[in-house]
Amino acid sequence: MSEVLYMSTQEAAVFLNVSHLYLVRMLDGGELPYDTVGTQRRIQFKDVMAYKDQRQQASQAALQELVDQAQELNMGY
Repeated sequence: MSEVLYMSTQEAAVFLNVSHLYLVRMLDGGELPYDTVGTQRRIQFKDVMAYKDQRQQASQAALQELVDQAQELNMGY
């Protein structure tokens, strides 16, 4: 049986390089699942990693689209 690893909201915010307030808004908006322990929210590490991977893939896709457009327009890139 594997152990579930949790992060605090502050730890997750630092890991994702976003502000704590932004992360809390993400949680409130349902972008990341979380559990409540007492009055504090805890986020599973696997969910934070999945979100980070998703954002990196979206960034790479956007960058590739810009490169493709630049090549189509012969911008010298």
